[in-house]
Amino acid sequence: MIASALPWLSALAQLPDDDVVAMMKANYLYQFSNNNNWPAESKKGKFYVGILGNNGVYSVMLEKYGAKPIGSQTLEVLSLTEVPSNQPLHVLYVDKSRKADMPKILKEFKDKPTLIVTSWDGALVQGGQINFKMDNGFLRYQLDRAAMENRKITPGLKIIQWAVQ
Repeated sequence: MIASALPWLSALAQLPDDDVVAMMKANYLYQFSNNNNWPAESKKGKFYVGILGNNGVYSVMLEKYGAKPIGSQTLEVLSLTEVPSNQPLHVLYVDKSRKADMPKILKEFKDKPTLIVTSWDGALVQGGQINFKMDNGFLRYQLDRAAMENRKITPGLKIIQWAVQ
């Protein structure tokens, strides 16, 4: 079993740090999509994940997870250059480079069951429900369970267990 993991580890070790982090964030975004529960009205049509401000995360998400379903829904990954209006999103990843857009994002998605995932210190206080953080060289995430539930998104058991404080 260790031998089969070695090619993957050596390939991962050869990637630039930004690419490794993008791969990890994309994996987490897929897990957030697949392991949380959205309201019934959000389980029809396509499952939309929007990436605002990080082409690396978008590319990995599209390449590795774009063809995988979320329950019975087809996953649609969107690269966003602006805060979308009138675009339904199940998950919106907001990169640190776009944190100034949070007031507009919160206004646009105020009453919608959209999981807002961020990547900077203090983002949960600013309205994110899940926030990526580096912890001793590892990418982890924090979550605000009450904020998710206020948006009618029920966090899955795995998502709760994997979160850090």
